[in-house]
Amino acid sequence: MRRNSERRTESKEGEKFRAVVDDRTSVTVISRPENAKLIIRIDLSNNYDLQIEASEAPIVNKFMGSPEPYEISMADVKILVEEIFPINDSIKKVFGDEKDLDLNKIRISVGGEKDDYVSIEESDLTINNVHPTLNGLMEFIQENRESIIGFLNREYINEEGNVIYLSCQKKNLSPNISSIKLKLLSSMQQRGYYLQEVHKYYGIQLYIIIEAKKFDDELLYQFLQELGINWEMIYFRRQLSLFDWTGIECERNSDNLKGYIRAKHENLNYFDINNITRIVVKNQLSFKVADKIASLLYGMKRERANQYGDEEYSTTLKKAEIVAATKLACAYLGVKKEIIIDKDISLFDVQKYEKELTNI
Repeated sequence: MRRNSERRTESKEGEKFRAVVDDRTSVTVISRPENAKLIIRIDLSNNYDLQIEASEAPIVNKFMGSPEPYEISMADVKILVEEIFPINDSIKKVFGDEKDLDLNKIRISVGGEKDDYVSIEESDLTINNVHPTLNGLMEFIQENRESIIGFLNREYINEEGNVIYLSCQKKNLSPNISSIKLKLLSSMQQRGYYLQEVHKYYGIQLYIIIEAKKFDDELLYQFLQELGINWEMIYFRRQLSLFDWTGIECERNSDNLKGYIRAKHENLNYFDINNITRIVVKNQLSFKVADKIASLLYGMKRERANQYGDEEYSTTLKKAEIVAATKLACAYLGVKKEIIIDKDISLFDVQKYEKELTNI
């Protein structure tokens, strides 16, 4: 059966890592074989204040199915205008004007002052079979700016400890990107941090949650660029660091090198890996050279399998083929070294395989 890097990736459980972009933006990446999630958090606590007062929850909660928080918090409408709506514009710019986000949760305060208002929310529309959108909210706020005081906490998720101010999403933005969600919330679990560090009772945060089949997607890169996130820098900084660390461990222990080659190139069999490791150790070659050798031989086997069938994957590579890959790897990486080889290896065969590898 044919084995390749795609199957190797599918066999992994996935990866998770975090990147900090600036003083208010961080990204968590969760990549699994079946899908990938990009969770962007923008901390708005230093830029905007919340107005807090006691709620009617001590009595109201006796009559409600889901609990209400014991404080009413009002966020500045500037958050919508300066933070949420520009992201909506970016989504339309990258994915098309028809990609209108569905508005799932919002509660707006309308009136004259902060102590003189009435609340309206998205459910007041959906009860009449009207489905609110983020674009519709934008237009409503533009036309009624003077009478909109702010927006209030809309939902309290007790088991998560999250107070939700806004929630909206759009599904199927592209063949690869299954959804983008925007959530504006405050975490009760993080209240201690904000009291200590920011001296605020609530810390309001904007989350952008992107679900996709894979991260290698031009539209995704464009959207992240619109948000001021340089995905290429994040990716290469992480990959180069992991490669350097892996190299140190593989140069210290040849068993690690064998394990690395086996994990990265499944079409190289047990004897292939042992022979590659043997020539690397014998000639005291670096991890970068070893990785290049394995990559060249992986490509050779893949090309032969395409031409002659999958049984080529089970065929053990000849010593001359490994020597040829070693010489080419050194040449590609600028390593000037005379390779020590076994006496029974034909130099004519080595040159023949060097030509084959060069033409792949």
